[in-house]
Amino acid sequence: MADMALSGLPALPAAGLPQRPGGGVTITERCGLGIATMQARHGQDASLRERIRQHFLLELPGRPAIVRAGSVSFTGIGPHHWLALSEGGGHVFSGSLRALVTPLASVSDQSGGYVVFRVGGPAIRDTLAKGFPIDLDPRAFKPGDAATTIVSHIGATIWRCDDGADGSACFEIALFRSLSQSFWEWFASSAAEFGCQWQGAVQQ
Repeated sequence: MADMALSGLPALPAAGLPQRPGGGVTITERCGLGIATMQARHGQDASLRERIRQHFLLELPGRPAIVRAGSVSFTGIGPHHWLALSEGGGHVFSGSLRALVTPLASVSDQSGGYVVFRVGGPAIRDTLAKGFPIDLDPRAFKPGDAATTIVSHIGATIWRCDDGADGSACFEIALFRSLSQSFWEWFASSAAEFGCQWQGAVQQ
């Protein structure tokens, strides 16, 4: 039987998404990501960190933060618990990560369970402040910082990326795919006064 690769579909259909004139806020869906959760097994945290250090040449964050090496990133989402992303990795990524860290950690594929949105623009902090109960001021939430929290009763992990070319802040938000429509409805409503531009689903 021929191998059949799974291809990810956008969580949100482009048709029917309301937009508001203006360019205060932008939102993009990142498609094709390999996404997995990784949790160190009891007593294996130090060994896991060393394994990841040797293979990816990065240090797993010990706090809510994101670290990157090439196309792979790890975000701290809890004690000894990380969200791992690979650009273009798809469902294959979790298998390769599992093979690397077994028996030091448990890995679960989330490529079809999570969606990641990239948001930015001059008014992005004012928009996010309407739903995220955390301080996103640039002095408190710097590039590389992350938080696992809620937004409009939806569980989400948010991290700050490097600023955009125009100097405006940029964030990425990961949440359960099944809640993407609810998140979009909240986001579009919160960003309406500033102008909300849906930039589509970008294949990674």
